Amino acid sequence: MTRKPYRAPQRWSWWLKNPAYRRYLLREATALPLFIYALVLVTGLYRYTQGQLAFTRWLEALQAPGWLVFHAVAVAACVLHAATWIELVPKLLVVPGISGRSIKRGHQVAALIGSALVLGAALVSWPLAGGAS
Repeated sequence: MTRKPYRAPQRWSWWLKNPAYRRYLLREATALPLFIYALVLVTGLYRYTQGQLAFTRWLEALQAPGWLVFHAVAVAACVLHAATWIELVPKLLVVPGISGRSIKRGHQVAALIGSALVLGAALVSWPLAGGAS
């Protein structure tokens, strides 16, 4: 005869007691608006395959106030998720050759600024090079 293992009682609000748990669950919750936004974009691709009229109607529907609020929430979720991810990755990253040491904050910021500059240069030079024409 075996006994049942002990299960400590746990309240539904266990995650509210620790700020780290709250931040983690908030970051994980940002996936929902981003998933819905991805579905909206896939719908746009589908409407694009149906022709110009269907795509134009889809674009007009996205200009409704509710969709504009949703897009603001999606952008905020994306920024929060990206910021927490950028903060988290260097803490978890194992770099060969410098074991036991983490990436310095200055190097992380320099890489982020460099990436933003490259992206900005690409976005500025693309129309000048004849893209989107």
